[in-house]
Amino acid sequence: MNLALTEMRRSKLRFGLLTGAVSLLVFLVILLTTLSSALVNSITGALNGVQGSVLVYSDSARDNLQASRLEPSVVEKVASAPGVTQAGPISVLTTSAALKDGTEDLQVFGFQPGKPGAPTGLSEGRLPENGNEVAMDGGGFSLVDSLKVGGETVTVVGLLRGAQWSASPTAYVTEDLYGQIVREGNPNVPFVPVNAVAVTTDDAAAAVTSIEQAVPGVTAYEKADAVSLIPGVGSISQTFGILVGLTFVIGIVVIGFFFLILTVQKLKSFTLLRALGASPRRLAGVVVQQITVVVLVASAIAVVLTLLAVRGLNSGIPVSLAPGLVIAVIASVLVFSLLAGLLSIRRVTTIDPFTAAGAR
Repeated sequence: MNLALTEMRRSKLRFGLLTGAVSLLVFLVILLTTLSSALVNSITGALNGVQGSVLVYSDSARDNLQASRLEPSVVEKVASAPGVTQAGPISVLTTSAALKDGTEDLQVFGFQPGKPGAPTGLSEGRLPENGNEVAMDGGGFSLVDSLKVGGETVTVVGLLRGAQWSASPTAYVTEDLYGQIVREGNPNVPFVPVNAVAVTTDDAAAAVTSIEQAVPGVTAYEKADAVSLIPGVGSISQTFGILVGLTFVIGIVVIGFFFLILTVQKLKSFTLLRALGASPRRLAGVVVQQITVVVLVASAIAVVLTLLAVRGLNSGIPVSLAPGLVIAVIASVLVFSLLAGLLSIRRVTTIDPFTAAGAR
């Protein structure tokens, strides 16, 4: 007879309430972590997903892509630096456009087809190849829809996912079209600046050093470093990290104290079982099995709740539930719950069976 499951069936209300409480806590951990990742990705996706392992800004940009201004000739200078395989321009501006989702703010990225700096994350269609085409992430567009950017009407030929910038709909156009848009707003501009140069290389760390030595007036970064320096990313990650950490700790404490109290209440029963010949290992297994069942059932409920919540969100940023994240959270909750249950297990395994008869 399985003692753990038998007790759980006889105490449905007690274990049901615990399972419900744990499922809500696991749900909050998964949801908050998912939202944190989605928000950070919507801010950094355009830079994080760009083709290239090194990014080059002007040395006056203070680590900010949009504050960087480089002459187009810098692209060739960077391409000639030792260790650089290929280089391409990245240009970005913020403009207004009539988007299908009702919003108006649009981030526009210019890139040179076939060169570093092109976006990744293509989900449908293809990347633009000429000045009449655009690839979109967000804005409510579908393939072959038309979009007016600046004074130019372009056709959507590609849809991207995870390539937004500043949590706004983002359009990707060729560098030539980007130049036309800039000159329409400022026809007297002597040249159309680029914001950054994307670089492919076999050794990113060595390329950073060689570029800064070969090209004056620039600062080079490995892509991961450039992404981490985007304003707001650190504070968002820290805030959500604190919320997730507190929720996680509360869940583990709830499980640990519940089973400790439950064990104290059942000491007489456990003592009698020990006197009848039940081994400490078997009694400890009862606690372990009950913790495992509660966590796994609660986690299954939490995953269903999270899927419903994600599908019901209308936040304007792409949110999806990552299987790897779900597995990691459930595994972490289970491991730490078992560790919290060590107090209960210790009480069970140290029972003196002679106390069942009142002797010591």
